[in-house]
Amino acid sequence: MPLSTQSQDDEEHYVLVASLDNARNLSNILKAITFKDHAVFTATPNGLKVTVEDSKCLQANAFIQTEIFQEFTLKEDLVTFQINLTMSLLKPSTKALALSCKVSVRTDNRGLLSQQYLVRNDDGQICFLEFYCCPDEEVEEE
Repeated sequence: MPLSTQSQDDEEHYVLVASLDNARNLSNILKAITFKDHAVFTATPNGLKVTVEDSKCLQANAFIQTEIFQEFTLKEDLVTFQINLTMSLLKPSTKALALSCKVSVRTDNRGLLSQQYLVRNDDGQICFLEFYCCPDEEVEEE
């Protein structure tokens, strides 16, 4: 189930929805392999694979099995998207990821990335933080 109270109709356009309760594990995994700016995320029915490569000489892969997620919905056989890990729009979301109790990551077929975090404050109140990241525009060289 998504973290927010969005209707099922709003969720239908996503090709990947992945939610987990222990966001710290995901945060640590991503920190362990972020030695380059770009990462390729590949979602399959078996889980989520994150690949970081440096000049085709060094490659790091992290594989997160579907059993780790409380929800893992994939509407296509294979969903691939790239993220620039140092992009200024994505950096603020990493702090929220480290603070969160639960996280939901979704992407659609255009590459729009939606991240939603459930954070408990010191009083025990629940807050939701949501980040959207648009895909890089590909410019064709002439």
